[in-house]
Amino acid sequence: MGIPTRNIQEYRDDPEAVSLHSTPEDYSYDDAPEISGLPPSYADSETGASSAPPTVRHIPPPSTRMDHNNEVMFSMGKPRVCDTQTLMDARYDMDPVYLEEGIRSFANTPPIPLVYIMGTHHETIKRGDKKERKQFTDFRIVLNLQRYLKNNFDEQDTTWMNLRTAENGEKTYRGSFMRKRAPGFKQDLEVGGPKPELREWCHRYCASSSSLRMFRLSRSVTGFDEAFLKNRIEGLIRSTGYRGHMSVTFPIEDKNVDLYTTNRINEWRLKKWVCWVFYLTFLWIFSWPYLFFATKRYSVVKAEWPFSTTDAHGNKRYTTVSEEQWFDKWHVGIRRLALERFQGEANEELLRDVIARPTDPPIPGTLRTGHAGIDNAVGLLTQGFQVASAISRGDNLVGRGLEGGWGYDT
Repeated sequence: MGIPTRNIQEYRDDPEAVSLHSTPEDYSYDDAPEISGLPPSYADSETGASSAPPTVRHIPPPSTRMDHNNEVMFSMGKPRVCDTQTLMDARYDMDPVYLEEGIRSFANTPPIPLVYIMGTHHETIKRGDKKERKQFTDFRIVLNLQRYLKNNFDEQDTTWMNLRTAENGEKTYRGSFMRKRAPGFKQDLEVGGPKPELREWCHRYCASSSSLRMFRLSRSVTGFDEAFLKNRIEGLIRSTGYRGHMSVTFPIEDKNVDLYTTNRINEWRLKKWVCWVFYLTFLWIFSWPYLFFATKRYSVVKAEWPFSTTDAHGNKRYTTVSEEQWFDKWHVGIRRLALERFQGEANEELLRDVIARPTDPPIPGTLRTGHAGIDNAVGLLTQGFQVASAISRGDNLVGRGLEGGWGYDT
């Protein structure tokens, strides 16, 4: 995988070729040509010869992108995505030049930053003599920001990407099972030399005698004001009367690329069914400590993709648009998707279609007939049912039903 092959023709004797062991009697020898002292001309080379090295194409690792229309994962109560790609290629294990080219090639692909907007509420459901409290999802909107990391939206432009190696005073994996600083660097005291660059780290990795190794390329998004966008989105959805629990997070897919050495143990550890066998049989109790201490990890290379940069004078320059410009462009679509209780990934084409609609959808739980009198009557009747339901449950938050809105706990 990833190793280019060339078709080498099988050697065969040419029956018409002149043998080096026999010379025809009538062969005439010319005098030796004059030696001019100049190297032979490249024009005298054979027509099929080429001095350019063959082009090496590094196959990118498979993406870990989730189908957000059907898949949902949570960790510590927050949405989680698959952020690490894995790849094994025997040539990466021993060829530092090939490894460096591969790292630079993978770094040219930006990560996939997401805006994950989610609203939930709890309902108390009575089943016989027991009450059960369940969580319901009101909306789940996933937005992709990857194209905003390319300068002027040019897919081929990678000029803003910054590929750097870890500083000597930074704690990270440097060919060991635990994070540490470079030798000679302790806290703020620096007595060592300059930090190793990518080429040197690739040589160190390939020169290691350990059969269990892993080289990680980290791809991050810099210069992105998450707090600003979070506050604007939360305020936008609260303005619709939403009373539920809301979270706005910014997970990143394809954040890491892990290159593992090619051997049977690493092949097994990357197979999900093998991992489940070890989990269910409790063999992980023995295998996990061994893998933890035996694997030499290198996490020293980072590809930084800026959403914006700041110069020495404090002026911001955006790769494409600012956070405020992005919000102003799509906020109508986000509000309407929330009111529609949309769940899934919303691409920009979908958002444009939603924004093009003439009006906002009705607030969930209300009826819009186009006649003001009927709509008000239905609204009052709905509130009456909500209050009666709260009283029957003994809910102390009856006033919440009179406040209006939607998505609140019951």
